[in-house]
Amino acid sequence: MTNASEASAEHFVANILPLYQGPSVKLRIQPSIQEYLISKSLLCAESSVFSKMFNGEFLESQQQTATLEETGDDVSVRSLEALFQWLYQRTVRFGIEDPGEHISAAMELARLADKYDIVGLETTVAEYIKNILKHSPNPQNSGCWRHFDTNTYYLTHDHIASAALLPREHPVRSVVAAASVEGFLRSAEPKFSEEIHAYPSFGADLLQETMLVLHRVEPLRAATFEDPISGERSELNSNVFY
Repeated sequence: MTNASEASAEHFVANILPLYQGPSVKLRIQPSIQEYLISKSLLCAESSVFSKMFNGEFLESQQQTATLEETGDDVSVRSLEALFQWLYQRTVRFGIEDPGEHISAAMELARLADKYDIVGLETTVAEYIKNILKHSPNPQNSGCWRHFDTNTYYLTHDHIASAALLPREHPVRSVVAAASVEGFLRSAEPKFSEEIHAYPSFGADLLQETMLVLHRVEPLRAATFEDPISGERSELNSNVFY
């Protein structure tokens, strides 16, 4: 669906406004005993899973009510409420101060969106996490010296594990891997060395993001590396053949 804030007035009235009207469906979340009424058209337009649930031959379609079970890693009160905010306002805002917990909440939302096939939200969440990482200073930084763990200071093992469960090429996976590149290039003991072995998909994402970084090395600042087979040194991004 076109972003409501970017649509022309004509397109909004003809195609988007009707989604905010009409019948509602009820979503319950257990065991929190929270209930929400939400536009059926809006929810089903963004989620093939909910569309089948409320328009098919399931019990939810007859009752126009669905009960979701809290899982602790995707379905929660805060992830569901954040989903509703995105559906109606195309924005996400968690009222959380701690950067680590903030990332956890965003990761839950990413997993929720994946679980219910809500297309488009993944890019919003990825950018949201990137901004948290970018604007949460590492207390280990001192003056002009930037600590190699700056981007990953608030990332945890659980964040890596959660991201690894998302589909291949998911934007959130890319952001988490990209945040880890600096540490692997600048430190002999990067923070998530163990996670590379525990979660091969994270290792693959990290390799991809590292390749992108290395191929953007400026020619005037050529760096060299020692080939692990021949022992010879070569310049990064050099296409010279001998």
